[in-house]
Amino acid sequence: MIIILMFRKGVEKMDKKIDCRDLGHDCAFTACAATEAELLEKFQEHGRIVHGMKEFSPDFYSKVQESVREGSCDLEEDSDSCECCC
Repeated sequence: MIIILMFRKGVEKMDKKIDCRDLGHDCAFTACAATEAELLEKFQEHGRIVHGMKEFSPDFYSKVQESVREGSCDLEEDSDSCECCC
């Protein structure tokens, strides 16, 4: 079986990113993931562990959704640890 992958020139897969600073924290953490669902999961985990967040309001989800941007991430080097504010 032969599989041929074709890429259009100038088009590349974009990952999803969000910075903790985007939500008003003085924190250098950046979450990066292939999908928005994975990104939200990473961001929530960071909020729980580093910032002691126990609940996430609808306003939180709206701010996260508004702050997500596309970009290239080195997902293989992405780690669960962060060098951040706290």
